[in-house]
Amino acid sequence: MALPKMLTRAAGAAADAGGVVLRRLQNARIPGAGMPPVHDDARRAVARWRVVTVLVSPDQVGVADDVPRPLADFRDRIEIRVTPAPGDKGTELAARFRGPASDDDIGELRSALRRAKQLLEVGEVLRVDPVSHGRREPTPQGELLEEAATQAPKGGVL
Repeated sequence: MALPKMLTRAAGAAADAGGVVLRRLQNARIPGAGMPPVHDDARRAVARWRVVTVLVSPDQVGVADDVPRPLADFRDRIEIRVTPAPGDKGTELAARFRGPASDDDIGELRSALRRAKQLLEVGEVLRVDPVSHGRREPTPQGELLEEAATQAPKGGVL
């Protein structure tokens, strides 16, 4: 077998192996690395602080009776913490439940934090729907995008 063919096959095998490793790493759950620990029980998940960094000064965020509007719906059920972000990068706005909460409640709190961030930084909550240029085409990709946009507010990813 010629050397160029051997090198091509070796490069292909290395790329395949790298792809397998990357797929496994993408699905790995490492405690303390942006994801909850694998064995996190419901009580601890509810007590965890949910945090967003807002590019405004701490005095512009408001606390007590002056919480951002999306968080006002949770007023009696959550604690709010406002601290300067590290490196002079704005403000950390954190919230957590005081008592029991469902997975849906946690998703709604995460969504409310993101909406509060948008209100504080931009002055309005940005929306995916309705599409500014009209209706999306009913293609398979369009349906996937619609489903992702529907699920994104609670999971925090689009």
